[in-house]
Amino acid sequence: YCELKNLIGNDLKGIQEILIPPKEKISEYKETQKNIELSNNLPSIYLNKGFYASSYQVTERFEQLDKEDLEINYLTSVALRETPDKGFVAEIETTEFRKNGESPDDKISMLSLACIESVSPISFIVPAQGKIRGLYDHKEMVKKFENKKTDLEDLFIGDVSQFYFKKFYASIVDEIFLLKQFSSTLLYQILFPEMYWFRRKQEWEEKFYLTANSFPLKCRFKMEYNYNNADSVEIMISGNNIEDCSLQELIRGVKFDEAPEEKISGEIRIVYTTHKITKQLVQVNTEITLWHEGEQYSKHTLSLVAKQEKEKPKRNYNTLVE
Repeated sequence: YCELKNLIGNDLKGIQEILIPPKEKISEYKETQKNIELSNNLPSIYLNKGFYASSYQVTERFEQLDKEDLEINYLTSVALRETPDKGFVAEIETTEFRKNGESPDDKISMLSLACIESVSPISFIVPAQGKIRGLYDHKEMVKKFENKKTDLEDLFIGDVSQFYFKKFYASIVDEIFLLKQFSSTLLYQILFPEMYWFRRKQEWEEKFYLTANSFPLKCRFKMEYNYNNADSVEIMISGNNIEDCSLQELIRGVKFDEAPEEKISGEIRIVYTTHKITKQLVQVNTEITLWHEGEQYSKHTLSLVAKQEKEKPKRNYNTLVE
């Protein structure tokens, strides 16, 4: 038993009797100590400014029955700051879009990117527990688009552009609708999870968006951990929907009154990689697969990798002195 640190202690002055616990208790103690040591490698249960890297390279791939595969690449920057009354404010900006390896040059893509750029960065309220709770200074976001709308209209002329501007403006003015649009995307769901996800021991249930711009379904999740890497921990989450829903309901984003005859089945897999020492989010790999009538209907994968920051050149103080 002497191998067990602090089990008996070093100072035995005044000790007349020592009770040695049975072997099964020793095994429980060892297991408890091991779990404590391993959990120290995991991120905190509360969000902190060091959790995010400054930017991530994102790759999304969409596969759907009877449609061509689509791959989108872009850079997402994350700036987190703490406020005295609203927890954290996360400023998000996406740039460097590429569609199937090429910079998008069609009119609608350029128009939509220009509109998003006009209101960027987009600021979200994120409490210490994680997960987006609202838009920060929504009025300022609307005002930014109003100020830049004239310049955009000079660049993009025609009825199609005018129709898009009206639709975009109507979308950002409606704060509840806009928040739902962002919250339902896969990127924001995995980038801003509930922080307690990383320390789950038992299965749990919560709602998750299987498709963007739709409604969330109740899902059951379970957790596994991989501590074998020298510098990082893999936090593996897998789940599936337990709430009945038809494919049409999910696509339209509207629940029907009658119970669905043909139910959709969704499988979710998320692998978070965090650094053991800094606890920073290093990488995320996500996959959502929808099954309909026993066949794969669609698959949406997303990978998010932290970009290495360039080291600042060191000053040669000897040269400065000279």
